[in-house]
Amino acid sequence: MKDSPNDKIEQLMKVFILFEDMKECELFFDDLCTLNEIKAFSQRLDVARMLIEGNTYENIEAVTGATFNTISRVNKTLSKNNFLKVILNRIEKQS
Repeated sequence: MKDSPNDKIEQLMKVFILFEDMKECELFFDDLCTLNEIKAFSQRLDVARMLIEGNTYENIEAVTGATFNTISRVNKTLSKNNFLKVILNRIEKQS
């Protein structure tokens, strides 16, 4: 029997909790994703951080190069869900 799309997504999510350190995470993403895909994830995190800090869409676009649609999507995510804020706070505390 074939795995459902949800099973495949769950498998991917499980991978993230198996990394033993940052190097493993880097190696995994390097193997699985293109540089542009990794940059897109990184850009979305920057957009989220800047939205939380109260930056305007115009400023975020100028600094990150993100499109209006990307900024809007991240903003909708932030308005529906606080988990992205939780993760960004964890990152900030580690810095």
